[in-house]
Amino acid sequence: MTGASLRPRARGALPAVAALVVLFGGALAGAAWRSVQPESLVRDSAPRLDAWRTLLHDAAFWESLRFTIQYTVLATAISAALALALAAALRRAGRGATLLAAAPLPAPHLVVATVAVIWLAPGGLADRMLGVVALDVIGDSAGIGIVLVYVYKEVPFLTLLVLAAWTPGVSEREEAAAVLGAGSLARLRHVVWPSVRAALTIGSLVVAAFLLGALEVPLVVGPSTPTALSQYALEATRTVEAAGQATAAAALLVGAGLATLLALALGRLVGRADA
Repeated sequence: MTGASLRPRARGALPAVAALVVLFGGALAGAAWRSVQPESLVRDSAPRLDAWRTLLHDAAFWESLRFTIQYTVLATAISAALALALAAALRRAGRGATLLAAAPLPAPHLVVATVAVIWLAPGGLADRMLGVVALDVIGDSAGIGIVLVYVYKEVPFLTLLVLAAWTPGVSEREEAAAVLGAGSLARLRHVVWPSVRAALTIGSLVVAAFLLGALEVPLVVGPSTPTALSQYALEATRTVEAAGQATAAAALLVGAGLATLLALALGRLVGRADA
């Protein structure tokens, strides 16, 4: 893509970029200041790093960070794999099947998590109807319940992205490869995957960035320990001491930093796709 064709697109994106800088950048700046000036946003004293030292020496923080990254990676990877398989099954199906597969999309994450608790928790509907719950996923220390809820919610989103990239032209190239003797795995690797890779990768990065900072599902479905990074920050705010507010701000900045790294990776991928 030439510089001349890129400039109009860049100018068109300026309002959205400006809004993001003001809203997201302002929030980050406020959190950064709060993390080093817990008593007041206008205090004139020198910034202090006490909250960051507390955070870095807190074993609970590192456990929350590990737990958050663990279920984020698992949920994103499983969702991406299932989305590719589901898209392969739906590409020749009718519109009704695609709409049915996309049904979980409008449901808020909190609603899905609440329904999961009602059905799958000990003493829930499944327990009462079947007499036993095969998998105790609610409050599981490995975060299985969190992963299941996120997979249920994110697979339809990623599937629609893959289907949008799996154009009739890709199907025609598949048929041509099949005529030349290519097997199903060879067609998937050499024809389909190069066509849908960008959409699936970009969508997965968006999902992972969202999961890193989301609170509702870990709060409802997750264990009491370890907690998600967002829960750790929430617990830190439940103190009358200003140091707790600073610690919460620092923890949220760590999550925001991870999401920003994913956003930068996303930008590089989009740039390569447009090149």
